[in-house]
Amino acid sequence: MTCQLQVGFARRDITPPPGIDLSGFGFRFGANLGSLEPLEVGGLAVSDGDRTLLLLSFDLIGLTIEHLAVLRARMAAETGVPGTNQMWACTHTHGGPETGVLPSMGERDPDYLNSVEVAAVAAAVDALDGMTSANLWLASGESYMGANRRSAAFRPGGPEDGRIDDIDAAVVVAEFRDPGGNPIVTLVNYSCHPTGSRESVSTSDYPGHMRRTVSAATGAPSLYVNGAGGDVNQRFDGAGYRSVSNARHHGVTLGRTVLDLRSEMRPSTTAHAASASTPADLQYTDPISQVEARRILAEGQRALEATTGTAQRLRIQSHQVDFAQRVLDWQPSDGPDLTVDIQALRIGDLALVAIPSEFFSADGRALRDETRSPELMIAGWSNGLVGYTPTRRAMATGGYEVDDAHRWYGHHAAWNPVSGDNLRAAALDSISQLYGDN
Repeated sequence: MTCQLQVGFARRDITPPPGIDLSGFGFRFGANLGSLEPLEVGGLAVSDGDRTLLLLSFDLIGLTIEHLAVLRARMAAETGVPGTNQMWACTHTHGGPETGVLPSMGERDPDYLNSVEVAAVAAAVDALDGMTSANLWLASGESYMGANRRSAAFRPGGPEDGRIDDIDAAVVVAEFRDPGGNPIVTLVNYSCHPTGSRESVSTSDYPGHMRRTVSAATGAPSLYVNGAGGDVNQRFDGAGYRSVSNARHHGVTLGRTVLDLRSEMRPSTTAHAASASTPADLQYTDPISQVEARRILAEGQRALEATTGTAQRLRIQSHQVDFAQRVLDWQPSDGPDLTVDIQALRIGDLALVAIPSEFFSADGRALRDETRSPELMIAGWSNGLVGYTPTRRAMATGGYEVDDAHRWYGHHAAWNPVSGDNLRAAALDSISQLYGDN
């Protein structure tokens, strides 16, 4: 027996024009030269008659927590949906424009970001205006399209952290269907970095190809929510380590997995909608020494004063100078260095939880094992983005996510593994709240 909700969906184009800086790769600087395919924002509106929820998914690297506060206020003013009922997810495509989360990789464009806000509000308004009766159907399975990029099999000479299949392999599919059984929108959750293509053009990468594959078969739009993929990249074979064709291949592969799971769908047993949030404290590790910071600062300043080398090399030196200065300016705190709200939404038997970090797959698996929800979608890189939150194992073995990534994110040090523990505990608490009254 199905239980009806009110559901609406709309989308808008947010493809950046040529000339805007891209983000996601430290070795790729400068403006984009065009686009391979459109970048989109999709807006899903869901109501049980008492509460209305909004889920927005962007083909963007991420959004800053500061920008998110502005976005939520603007959305609430335009739609009447309170910020507590809005979830802002990002696919984390590395073929999207710089938004302020990785300031060392490019300049954010305020006019473009304002156009994204306008597009998001327009998609949400249309979704709310177009709401219609719908039933929720759910299924879950697995895909090993992604691979543990910290494993020796994936990257010889890397941190050798686990097996190549040590990932969060869950594929969760939620489809809203009208009373006649026709799809309205298909929502998909998987956990993997969209880093298939590194050309100097904007691209939605594999999430866009996945959406188009599913939509072509169902005749309805699809929305993608990326998950606990902080240590997961697409699985590549042979010499084609990154390419446009690889991004397409993996998106189509994931899309076919989703289509196969549609035959296994079961109806949600409830039509309850709810939201909840719990604060989580983040704490930095100890930074490099002041002596080392001064050495990096002096070396970088000398290179910049000499104005020799490529523009890319000079940009990297400037990035190192900024990092060293952050270390020298940092003052220890007695309390948490940052507190974030971990939000969860409930739609029938489906729960979604937003994690504002590059959440590791081990934490994602643990969260799925411990949750009360029949089906769980983890929205990593969502409701803000503060960088990687490494596990204890990752911290012990090092690698890019531990040793270097925080510099690109504008931090003076990496996040302590306790931060990831706190995120997971807060996520569990928020999900538990969703099921406390129904």
